[in-house]
Amino acid sequence: MSTVFCPEDAALPGLPMDDDQPVFASPWEAQIFALVVGLHQQGCFSWPEWTECLSAEIAALRTKGEADLGDSYYRLWVIVLERILTDKSIVCSHDIQNRATKWRKAYLNTPHGLPVLLASADGQPAENR
Repeated sequence: MSTVFCPEDAALPGLPMDDDQPVFASPWEAQIFALVVGLHQQGCFSWPEWTECLSAEIAALRTKGEADLGDSYYRLWVIVLERILTDKSIVCSHDIQNRATKWRKAYLNTPHGLPVLLASADGQPAENR
């Protein structure tokens, strides 16, 4: 049985699909997808609003000559989600930047092969915990 991820799923420009379901190359892609769908379902933004913003971002990349969406498609989802959430004052860009910086520090402080934990952003490598 196939599950429906969004009533307006056909309106997503560039969405990689397999048997009417989205396809993800990495776990983070599935996570951003689920986050966007969940925020839409909670009423943070309409689906037409989402697809319009995503389409505009894709068009802007194509205008710049960056049409290969194979490795950039879900990165656009992150960009568009940040834009919508800040435009609607759901989160402020400063909070997004602070969280991104903490995750970057956590990643750099985490030894290869271990899960990245936000607590690792404090400068202690995860293996010392």
